[in-house]
Amino acid sequence: MSGEQRTESFGATWWGRRWRRALESLGATYPNPRLPHGRSLARTGAVQDLVVEPGRIQAQVHGPSKAHDVVLALPVFSDADWETAVEALAGRLRHAAALLRGELPEDVDDTLREVDLSLFPRTGELGSTCTCTRKIEPCAHAAAVHYVLASALDADPFLLTRLRGRDREPLLAALRAVRSGSAEPERPAIDRLDPEALFTARGDLAAIPVHPHQPDGRVPEALRLLGEIRGIDRESWQQLVSAGQHARNRAWTLAEGS
Repeated sequence: MSGEQRTESFGATWWGRRWRRALESLGATYPNPRLPHGRSLARTGAVQDLVVEPGRIQAQVHGPSKAHDVVLALPVFSDADWETAVEALAGRLRHAAALLRGELPEDVDDTLREVDLSLFPRTGELGSTCTCTRKIEPCAHAAAVHYVLASALDADPFLLTRLRGRDREPLLAALRAVRSGSAEPERPAIDRLDPEALFTARGDLAAIPVHPHQPDGRVPEALRLLGEIRGIDRESWQQLVSAGQHARNRAWTLAEGS
């Protein structure tokens, strides 16, 4: 069985995989046997009582003779950092819509790196402690907690923002507040946009699974989640909603082959 097959159950989403691979990248530096041992512990249910809090993850890892207490530590963002992060994310319509749907857009950290932030651990940021006698980080018990956390992130990506100091609801409320604020949003000059770059795909579009649904006449989900956009009056908002509904109807017609 390949290494990917052995670990694929820990990290079904891109954010879960990224957390897992950050750990496995240490294999070039640390003795390899600890990671397989950690995977085995995680897979057999040895990790229990996982708790994610701002700045720390704690759990118990049960072995044949005793349980070990493990703590992983990650610095939280300051309030000023979070204000900067929210402004950056709210400025990208696609990012804001994905977050409001409970997802992390795959290039979210590209956007945050532009303001010198990252949701995922940077080099040297993530530490671990364990009550076992191993002196090198991460021990097999800490590795097991890493793997289980990857699965937990699959179910709830906002555990990652909680680690950095913001739970889901306060974060989404801040996103909505910024997007519906009165300040005029920055808009790029049309004559500086490159049409070809705007529609450049990163991969084979034909490989993307598509599951279209017939439009039901309601406000498009992304627009409903985002709410009214700052700097756009009510009449313009209604026109945008109508345009979105028309686009959905047209897309359905094309999908049917009409």
